[in-house]
Amino acid sequence: MKKIKFIAVATLGLASISLLVACSSQKSSGAAKDKVTTITVATSGDSNPYEYTTSSGKMTGFEYDILKQADKDLKDYQFKFKVYDDSAILAALDGGRAQIAANNFGKTKAREEKYLFSYPVRQGIDAIFSTSKENITKISQLAGKTTEIPTGTNYGDMFETWNKNHPDKKINVKYSQRPLTDRLSAIASGQIDFLFASKSAAENLVKEHAITGLVDTIPTDLDKQPEFKTYDYFVLDNSQTKLQKALNTELKKLYENGTLKKLSEKYFHDSHIPAADQFQ
Repeated sequence: MKKIKFIAVATLGLASISLLVACSSQKSSGAAKDKVTTITVATSGDSNPYEYTTSSGKMTGFEYDILKQADKDLKDYQFKFKVYDDSAILAALDGGRAQIAANNFGKTKAREEKYLFSYPVRQGIDAIFSTSKENITKISQLAGKTTEIPTGTNYGDMFETWNKNHPDKKINVKYSQRPLTDRLSAIASGQIDFLFASKSAAENLVKEHAITGLVDTIPTDLDKQPEFKTYDYFVLDNSQTKLQKALNTELKKLYENGTLKKLSEKYFHDSHIPAADQFQ
């Protein structure tokens, strides 16, 4: 009889220990979840092929896929994507509504003073868009021509640098917040002479909106004008130094395992990814 009691007590003791272990495990799991920080990514829903919404309402795109791939191994973070108008994306960082901005961003002096940047994810493939009558194929042909760009872009820095270095070959620059589609239409209507823009993104808009009379060419003298070379980055709130380091670690992995190249070929039909020294 005593033996039976002992076994019952021992069994009860083991059950209690199991219960304690289970509770401890649940608390540990809960604590782990508490450590996961939700990161809001402010992005565009109409910047094909960088990030855009399909007809079925699904978000996709080159930069979107990169961040989704990176997020798989970022155990301390979970990315949540929120669509903004192009002009409001960086404002979302300023207002604390987002921590990462993704929209084919290049570096500018003003942005570097205000934000953090990831490693570049792609070397930009830019083209000169002009009318078929003008058919501008060289940067040297832009002297005296008029273009239009949004304020605060890397293209603005580019043209300012050109005009400073070539005072006798200045390019006339208008600033506005008109979307790229409207500015492409402005070439066709004769309001401006050209745009220097992302080849894939602009070509997609020309096709989508049936803008006629335009041609585009990657400048044949680009190698002679290094200030016109661009890179694509993710922009981060300047308080996110830990996130910047973690994201860069993942971007370097994606470069080394060939994922960046595959995604570039998928969305751009090329593999113009940055050189290895850009991931240091």
